[in-house]
Amino acid sequence: MAGANGEGDMGQVAVGIDLGTTFSAIAYVNQHGVPEIIPNAEGDRITPSVVLFEEDDVIVGNYARQAAVVYPTQVVEFVKRHLGEANWNFRYRNQDYSAERISSFILSKLKQDAEMRLGERVEHAVITVHAYFNDLQRRATLTAGELAGLHVLKLVNEPTAAAFAYGLNNVGKDMRVLVYDLGGGTFDVTLVDIKGNDIEVIATDGDHLLGGKDWDDRLIEHVAASFRDKHGVDPLEDATSYYDLRQKCVSAKISLTRRPKVNIFHDYGNHVLRLSIEREEFERLTSDLLQRTRDMTESVLRAANVDASTVDTVLLAGGSTRMPMVRTLLKELFTSAPATDINPDEAVALGAALTAAIEAAELQGTESPVDIRTHDVTSHSLGMVVYRDSGLFNSRIIAKNTRIPAERTRDDYATSHDGQTTIDLWLVQGEKDDPLATTVLGHFEFYGIPSRPAGASRLSVTYRYNSNGIVEVEAMDLATGQILPHRLAASKVTLEDLAHGRAPLHVALIMDCSGSMYGANIEHAKRAAHAFVERTLAQPNRQVAVIAFPGGIRVTPTEDRDRVARAIDGLSPIGSTPMEHGLSDARNLMKPRAGLQRVFVVMTDGHPDDPEATVAEIHKLRSSGARIVTIGVGAEVHQDFLASLASGPRDYYYCSESIQLEGTFINLATELGQRS
Repeated sequence: MAGANGEGDMGQVAVGIDLGTTFSAIAYVNQHGVPEIIPNAEGDRITPSVVLFEEDDVIVGNYARQAAVVYPTQVVEFVKRHLGEANWNFRYRNQDYSAERISSFILSKLKQDAEMRLGERVEHAVITVHAYFNDLQRRATLTAGELAGLHVLKLVNEPTAAAFAYGLNNVGKDMRVLVYDLGGGTFDVTLVDIKGNDIEVIATDGDHLLGGKDWDDRLIEHVAASFRDKHGVDPLEDATSYYDLRQKCVSAKISLTRRPKVNIFHDYGNHVLRLSIEREEFERLTSDLLQRTRDMTESVLRAANVDASTVDTVLLAGGSTRMPMVRTLLKELFTSAPATDINPDEAVALGAALTAAIEAAELQGTESPVDIRTHDVTSHSLGMVVYRDSGLFNSRIIAKNTRIPAERTRDDYATSHDGQTTIDLWLVQGEKDDPLATTVLGHFEFYGIPSRPAGASRLSVTYRYNSNGIVEVEAMDLATGQILPHRLAASKVTLEDLAHGRAPLHVALIMDCSGSMYGANIEHAKRAAHAFVERTLAQPNRQVAVIAFPGGIRVTPTEDRDRVARAIDGLSPIGSTPMEHGLSDARNLMKPRAGLQRVFVVMTDGHPDDPEATVAEIHKLRSSGARIVTIGVGAEVHQDFLASLASGPRDYYYCSESIQLEGTFINLATELGQRS
């Protein structure tokens, strides 16, 4: 079959892969147009998502799961929960393995076993993801596929894939389906309308840290607590004992789906425990977990503005849906028993295989073997961080449950200072107004804007979810129609830094050391500068530089108070008032970079030698986005001129007497700490 069985340009099978937290499965569409699970090398239809490192070998599957009791420090489980976590890794033999790399071992096992079964190459795949995965987790899944040697045709949400498989069995029927997907490590609930050959997702919700593993953990802790109470030792403190108890509790949980009561035996440290567990007791231990799935199910119905009575069928996906408590809950909510058309362990992989066949046919330009179309939605709102009411706010641009692919364009951006050539954006995913309660996708810097006066550059920014649910962002200069290149900002500043006033701030103290400052004036200036530095450097991420005119750079930006203090103490009045030189030295010393706030504080008691050159240097600083604060002291200051140099009315200070300087500088240090 073209697109699935190797005819045409591809010469290989396109498969669908359910990359699960506890088990994974792979399927393809056979020559009859029917999706079919591909058994692994051991003859099993699903493969444990467990990886064992044994000497130079990496082993995936049943043997790895069984070996966890013997080699607990060499086994990795539940790695799907760590996809997208940059700081997570598994260490073996002094080598670190990321979640993406370990996931690629699982995918490679599925790929190789399928090639052995089918006798054809497997290089093209559709991989399913938890519907509530964010952008970072989806990108990590793509990376895992690439590391496994797969060309990932598409990512598809697991409930959507399950609905696809169900829809194929019910072609021509119009119905509303709720997919309740409780896997080993994740939970999704999705409302779907099937209309003829269209499968349209209406709303979705989920939790990537809720799944069968959490039911297992409750039972493990219950048994361990009983062991501690009886024998006074903790069976979980030893890794081998823990893995042994986990396997026993998982088996007990499975047995409780068929039997009302099971016995668990566990021995550790020459102590033995025999514990009887009844199904009702297990259900009480885990009732809050089940309630979380109920809350999200009801949330999806509210988001779609539909009543439970309008749902025609509840479709189960994920092995954990076999627990009787799940079936009872769903019957309470929807009055009828869930559908049993498809094996819950296999539904997602079968739907992924159908998607793979369609994507492969489109890639080849051949007729699709399956005449069904799916339309998915976003699982998270996409927003940008803005300042509002003196705080950070998540301005949502593309709402959750918007059909994908989706894009929104805003054309109300403008440059804020002369000569500005870059803009930066913080992108987040989530529903909360507080961006600190969302997932930060990154701090992006768009560059290449032509140098123009402030406000003259008008920009549009397009925010997009592609068909994989992955975020894309694009900015355009409206005057030229040119798309601006962008990159991740090199700054290490976090949103927490911005929210709590910890963003890096560099201050240049540009001090007048002309002859008129001789005597008491320079001493008052030094005392004021010392007070300013003490308050400024008492805050995190602050550095101060000192530049004299004349005299040049006395100390480069530093947080070392002693160095700054020595530089200030060394100031001495000489010569005229070459303010333009001091500004030029400061500008060359403190160049702009993403995430860094720069403030140039100029203190003088007179007129600059060359006003035009001074204005030109101020213009260069403003063009680079710097803030300029000017402080005039004494009767000789040309106040109107000095005020015109400042960034705004609030950035000009005047002291009629030098002795007022200290209070002015202290107030400025306090204000900088608040406004940063």
